[in-house]
This record gives sequence, structure tokens and C-alpha cells, in this order.
Amino acid sequence: GSASETTLVCLLAAKEETTRRVKRSHPDWEENFIKTKLVAYTSDQSNSSVEKGGMLASIPMKLLATDEKCVLRGDTLLKAIKADLEKGLIPCCVVATLGTTGTCAFDNLQELGPICNEYNIWLHVDAAYAGAAFICPEYRYLMSGVEYCDSFNMNAHKWLLVNFDCSALWYVREK
Repeated sequence: GSASETTLVCLLAAKEETTRRVKRSHPDWEENFIKTKLVAYTSDQSNSSVEKGGMLASIPMKLLATDEKCVLRGDTLLKAIKADLEKGLIPCCVVATLGTTGTCAFDNLQELGPICNEYNIWLHVDAAYAGAAFICPEYRYLMSGVEYCDSFNMNAHKWLLVNFDCSALWYVREK
């Protein structure tokens, strides 16, 4: 499969996990009602497959503005989460990118991760383009904060000289 498929799978997992968690807190709410309130976030630099995955999973995907280096920052995410909570929406997933396709930007996981933990939001890391570089110790600093993620994908076929298409998906969270 491809990174597009891994993102979709993680969005569906986040949707299911969030729906179950909210249902436990609000047993009188119907699951379909909960699902109409879900929202996800990614940067305006993420691959188009992330937005497409949101559409396929029936989760509105909010494209958040990045800074001057094309990096999604924690303050931007926090502002969006708080605004959506005030509207009665339920944040369920953040898709951060390590090595965006267009600019090779790296979202700030050190800032995004604690926010996702605080608000109980699934953090998926899409490292499809640049993730293979992390096998080299000198590039691992670029994935600082990855310990916060719930899932992580990378495409071996992009830099590791393997056949197309070879994507790896790791789930960190056990549920």
C-alpha cells in the first residue's frame, strides 16, 4: 500500500477510538451524532492525500497555516482546537508531516505532541517523503518529538531503493 492508505487507516482508527471514548463519557449520545462532530487537523503544506483521507473517512480536515518556514506550530494548532471546542466540535486527529512533499518542511512535534496528549487527540506522523532518512543518526534530530505520536508512516520506496510501493506503518498506541 501507499502512504495515502496508511493515512486513511489512521484517520479511521482515530475516528473509532474517539467515538468510543466520547460514547463512554456521554452514553446517551448516538454514535452517528458523535461522528458528525469530529474534526481533524493538518498543515497547509501536507500532501493532498491527507485531505483526501479526511474526505474518505468522513472527517472534516482543517488545513492550518504554517509559519515562515512552512512548519505547523503548536500555537496555531491550539488556537484551532479551542475554537472548534467552543463550536461543540470534537477534535480527533492531527496529521503532522515530517518532510512535506512540496517544501520538505518538518512540523514541530515537540509542540504538537503535548497538545495532542492534553486534549486526547490521535497524532499521526506522515513521514512518507523523508522518513527513510531517519535511519541515519545525523538526521534523527528532525524527528524530535516523535515519541508523542500514536502512528507513523514512511515510504521505503522513496529513498531506500526498494520496489514501489513499499510503505511502512507503525502503531505506537495499544488500544
